[in-house]
Amino acid sequence: MVTKEKLSIYRTLGDKEADEIIEQIVLQHGLTYLRQFMLFLSDYQNLSFENQSPILQAFLSANSSFPVFYDKKKLIRATDFYRDNQQNIGLILGLYSLPYCYLGADGAKVLYMSERIKNDTYKRLTETGNFLKAVMNYDNWQSERIFAICLKVRLLHAAIRYFTLHSKQWDMAWGYPINQEDMLGTNLAFSLVVLRGMEKLVYSVDKSYEDAYINTWNVIGFLLAVEPEIMPESYLEAVKIDKLIAERQFRESLEGQQLTASLMNVVRSFAPSGITANLLQSQSRMLLGEKYAKMLGIAETNIPNTLLKVYNTTSVLMSKIF
Repeated sequence: MVTKEKLSIYRTLGDKEADEIIEQIVLQHGLTYLRQFMLFLSDYQNLSFENQSPILQAFLSANSSFPVFYDKKKLIRATDFYRDNQQNIGLILGLYSLPYCYLGADGAKVLYMSERIKNDTYKRLTETGNFLKAVMNYDNWQSERIFAICLKVRLLHAAIRYFTLHSKQWDMAWGYPINQEDMLGTNLAFSLVVLRGMEKLVYSVDKSYEDAYINTWNVIGFLLAVEPEIMPESYLEAVKIDKLIAERQFRESLEGQQLTASLMNVVRSFAPSGITANLLQSQSRMLLGEKYAKMLGIAETNIPNTLLKVYNTTSVLMSKIF
């Protein structure tokens, strides 16, 4: 059972194996190479490690198996659910899941300090969208490309940790950068929060699809080095863990507000008109709820609540990325 005390412990832990790989890369090749290597890690089209160092090839080989709780039938259900609801999920991810992550004040500091999202928001959103489409593509599981996809994210996280820890700006009182609690929270934002968003958009999701989606994201979490001990075994447990994390981490912060502002600017730029832009922003407020929207500094618009039910156009816009 996950408790606040257990989350406090896991807040001090990252991904030791991936961090050690990055340390070796820096020792052998230097920081310039690491920055170039991060471009490869962000590319989910080129999944070949053939031209990479033997250390990286061995790391991929050692992390190319599924956990015991992997369930192929649930995977098929989850990927079918994503395919059938991609437009709505795109809307939810852009307007709900991502800003939901920014509510974690200490975790948002990593994203803010790295400047990856703050300074090039559209590109980072595209990376996130490409990752989502890759892990929700059943063919990538059948071909086992899923292992390279997730390993790239592990190494990218480790690279960001390296730069964060060596920046001399990080305070360990905030926890270890990209720690287990924050990785778990992000996993829930892509699984539980998506399902919750579907409910808020008045879509009924069968319990079997809920369980399948949570299970599949648990497998993805495992491949991203989230410790199985803290992952939810069911939808209801996911709700409880999400509540614990929110109580521990969610608060108003300058970093969270600026990351959200950058996100909203990009979201609004998709819109063909000011009315559609306001509709997108209002949808975000509705999905997050008044309390969280205020914490993130998302301003009210003149869009009436009745109009929020008409979201198909905006969901198509968001699905271009997600």
